[in-house]
Amino acid sequence: MKSATLGGGSDGYCDRCHILPLAALRLDSDTCAPQCGTDINQLKKELTMKRAADLALATLISLVLLLPSLLVALRLMLDGGPVLARPHRVGRSGRMIKAFEFRTAVSEPGAMETVGGCEGEQVTPFGAFLRRTGIARWPMLLCVLRGDFSVVGPRAELPRYVGCYPTEVRKRVLAVKPGLIDLSTVEFRDEQRLLRGLEGEALETAYMEKVLPQRLEYAQRYVEQRGFLTDAGILLRTLLLPLRG
Repeated sequence: MKSATLGGGSDGYCDRCHILPLAALRLDSDTCAPQCGTDINQLKKELTMKRAADLALATLISLVLLLPSLLVALRLMLDGGPVLARPHRVGRSGRMIKAFEFRTAVSEPGAMETVGGCEGEQVTPFGAFLRRTGIARWPMLLCVLRGDFSVVGPRAELPRYVGCYPTEVRKRVLAVKPGLIDLSTVEFRDEQRLLRGLEGEALETAYMEKVLPQRLEYAQRYVEQRGFLTDAGILLRTLLLPLRG
């Protein structure tokens, strides 16, 4: 797949000196308004149906995961410290969201959030297990229930990396709610391989050069193709992922 080019850096990717300030990520209502020719009533109907599907799916999955989530929470309480972490993500229209994840590390308050976690953090042994298995993200369902996320939508990104998006791409991707899963979940199988064994600056550089551009390509494809059938297909393919090995 051809990768998008991120703005800012002379080497074709965004470096720390070119990341936009948080205030610049916000999009005004005109930017996110439906394009000319869009059937407003049809759009409202589709959004209402999507919200209803999100609530139904998130409620069902939350009930299924309730008991194991309580066991995870109990284990974290025994370790001391909070059960949940509140990482920042960028939502629709560039609005900042404090998401929910199980706590997986010990870090200083206000530490910079990167793809590898907060700078200077110490990942606990149990936290490493939660990250490796994806259990750490289970509380993200709370973001769906309160309306910040959809189950299916462009993957929510950290503010520092959204500042790297080319302007038109940022407008397009941030015009819809972020999701827990998207096309990259089922089609971009190389992400872990590309980042495996990397830490610190090397990890962030690889993420911005090799992973983020491809994620943006999938996010734009989703925005262009979004609809009930697209969401259903992504959900089904995600459920079948364990069978693919």
